[in-house]
Amino acid sequence: MKSRTRKKKEKKNGNRIVGIALFLVIVIIAIGSIWLLIPPGQQLQTTSAYSLPAGDPTLTTCVSLSDVLLTFKFNIRIILNGTQIIIPAKIGDEAGCTRPMHTIDNSGDVYVESPIYYQYTLGDFFAVWGQVFTKDQILTLHADSNHMITMAVNGIPNLQFENHVVAPGEQITITLT
Repeated sequence: MKSRTRKKKEKKNGNRIVGIALFLVIVIIAIGSIWLLIPPGQQLQTTSAYSLPAGDPTLTTCVSLSDVLLTFKFNIRIILNGTQIIIPAKIGDEAGCTRPMHTIDNSGDVYVESPIYYQYTLGDFFAVWGQVFTKDQILTLHADSNHMITMAVNGIPNLQFENHVVAPGEQITITLT
């Protein structure tokens, strides 16, 4: 009698384990299905020094050359206290993912290659780079009573700073003096 009761309990426990395992498999499949329904550009989340607007693809999109709709380059120079800063090569190019804004070499040329038409800003580039640029700060340096940050686009002063929408062929110079 005891062995029969024990067998029933073992069978009941076995059924319970199978039921739990089946439930977990269903939950995993459901989560995976939902994940597949999210557009690819919205699946990858990255943090940044900026609050990028909702829908900004800068940090959530990996570019494939086969689906590029928007492509151009602009040049950026940063001069801090009279010293030109080298813009590093391969900004936005990481472990099999090339962001819509990226550098290839350290010439200061920034490439915009995007699968969507979007008004990319200078702040977007700095977010990809992981650096700060505002009217009050460039990289790690802050404007104060002795230091001023200025920006020129094609030689013309521009006060939009990180909000400046970049355009093909622009020459952007950011200076801290």
